[in-house]
Order: sequence, then structure tokens, then C-alpha cells
Amino acid sequence: MGKIWKLKTAALMLAMGLGASGAMAAESYFPECFAPWDADTKQLSAVTPREGPYRIALVNGFAGNDWRIQMIRAAESYVKRPEIAAKVKEFTAVSVGNDVAAQIAAIENYVAAGYDAVLFIAVNPEAFDAVIGRANQAGTLLVSFDNVVFNDNHLIVDIDHGEIAAKKAQAILDDLKAKNITEGKVLWVRGLQGNATEKQQTESFKKVFEGTSFEVVEVVGNWDVGTSQRVTAEAVAAHGKFVGVANAYGSMGSIQALLDAKHPAVPFGSDTMNGAVRMLAENGFTGVAIGSSPSVSAVAILAALSSFEGKQMPQRIKLPPPSLPSTDWKDGIAYFSQLPASFDTATGFKECNLLFTANELTAK
Repeated sequence: MGKIWKLKTAALMLAMGLGASGAMAAESYFPECFAPWDADTKQLSAVTPREGPYRIALVNGFAGNDWRIQMIRAAESYVKRPEIAAKVKEFTAVSVGNDVAAQIAAIENYVAAGYDAVLFIAVNPEAFDAVIGRANQAGTLLVSFDNVVFNDNHLIVDIDHGEIAAKKAQAILDDLKAKNITEGKVLWVRGLQGNATEKQQTESFKKVFEGTSFEVVEVVGNWDVGTSQRVTAEAVAAHGKFVGVANAYGSMGSIQALLDAKHPAVPFGSDTMNGAVRMLAENGFTGVAIGSSPSVSAVAILAALSSFEGKQMPQRIKLPPPSLPSTDWKDGIAYFSQLPASFDTATGFKECNLLFTANELTAK
């Protein structure tokens, strides 16, 4: 079958007598899962459906934390499910580190080898326009997710990371207001520097506290538990007591540093790592656990398969971030005492009917 991809622009929709949002509502497949990013989102569709089974590759960059490992496991587990395995002839996953040239080279190798789709978390979202153009010419669908590329000529499966950070900040602010605390220092433990997602998270977090009497103190945790523990300990030593703390990812480290310093339990904006939520619950913290589920990789595969089958898809898909307030921080609901601390408790997306068991995500 022809491997030709076409973007229907808003102008074309208007020419047909349909506004962008109206066309989306009328034409999109599985809108509960594949929701458009906004009313201006274009649609991506195959001119002719592509017959399977398909060859799919995942080219990961940074692999230095448990989230990335679980993300790869989610993808590998998903393609083994009988209903998906029948559609996937070959699946492979590689990690190339923080070298954007190596990631682009790996993607180009899979394109040259005739893979139907290549999924990737961009090392640097500014560097992929050329490879996206070459992939389209070759008939390979590129799908960016988590740290996405803002290029309209490929498929994006995204979570609003700014929303995640803003909700962490808002939970802290709401708890402080409930306690009649109107000023003080709030610690924000940032992620990996130079990453577009990290920048969005930090800007959104700080914006919530604009116009208040709270001071946001920033340290760099690199989305890593060990680094987060060290920089949080240093921040406590330098600044004393914080009225609230949040971590972009690697919350276990920050929590352990607070416990080691005998810092009072304060409102905390956490990721959804099992150990972090358990530590917060068992030590009297309040706040929210919210994050980007590692299973977004499986949604990216589902989106690619749906596109190959001729389904109408938004060019940029927006997934809701799973979250649980501290009122729900209970064993068996928000954390699981029998599972490793590094397990991410956001095991999927119920809106997509795509949830994983612990066995699927912890298997070697």
C-alpha cells in the first residue's frame, strides 16, 4: 500500500464548511484517548490505510532514571499483548543517551531499513525538522512523545508537563492557605537542564506563586533521586525551613533529605514513584502525587497503529496526567508496599483503556 501521509489544515476544513474543532469532533477516532491538544490542532491521516503487520522502533535518548526504564518496559509489554502482537511484525527499542546526533542517526537507520513507525523522546526538540522531512518522504511515521518536537509533519503524543508542575504548585499553595500560612520559602527541585520539558515545568511552577508573598528557591535535581537528595539537603542547610517542597521527578531523594534533616512535614508536590508516595503518606505530608505515566509509550504505539488502520487522528494528542491528592495516599491505591520503591504507580491511562499490571511493568 502507498505510504503517503497528509495533514488536513484548518484552512482546508474551513473550505469544506467545517471549523477545526467541529471537524475534530466529527472525525476523530477514540476522542476519549486521542484528544486534540487544542481547537487549532490539525488532523493527521493516511491517504490509504497500510496493511500490517508493522515494524516499529523506539529510539530513546536519556536512560538514567527508572521512569525511562519503565517506559521501555511498557512498550515492550504492550506489543506482546495478543491483540497487539498480531499487528506488530517487529519491535525494537534502543537508548542513545543525550547525544542528539546519535539519536537522529538511529532514527535515520530505521527509516532506511523501511520501518513503518519510529517513536522517540527527543534529546533536543529543535533538531528534528530535517529527519522528519526525510521520514515522510520514505513513508515512515515519526511519533514524538514526552519531550516532543514542535513540528506539524509528524504525530505527537503529549502530556502537558506545565500542567503537572502547576498542579503541584497549586496543591502546595492550597494547603498553605488552609493553614493560614501566607509567606515563606518554597523549594522547587528542577529536572534536567536544557530540556524543553524541564523549562516548561519550571515556568509553570513559578507562575502559580506570582503575586504571592512566597519565594521560590530553585535547585537542579536532574530528574534523579540521588541528585535530588543531595541538592535538597544543601538547600535545607542553606535556607533552613521551607513551607513547601516540590520535585519535578526524583521526589524520593528530596523526601529522604527532609527526613534526614528532621524537617517538618510540609505540603509536597510529588511524582508518582511508589517509594515517594509511600514515604509521604507514612510521614504525615500533604499535597499531591502527579506525573507523566511511563505508559505513554504504549499510547504512542496505539496511536501509530490506529493511523496505519486509516483512523482519523489529531496531529498532536493531549493525554491527561494521572494524579492523586494526599487524601488518597493509601496502600493499594496510591502506593503499593509489596512493590519496589522505584515502581511508577501511574500504570497507564484509563481514558485509553490502557492499564498495565505490576507484573507487566516489572518483568526483566
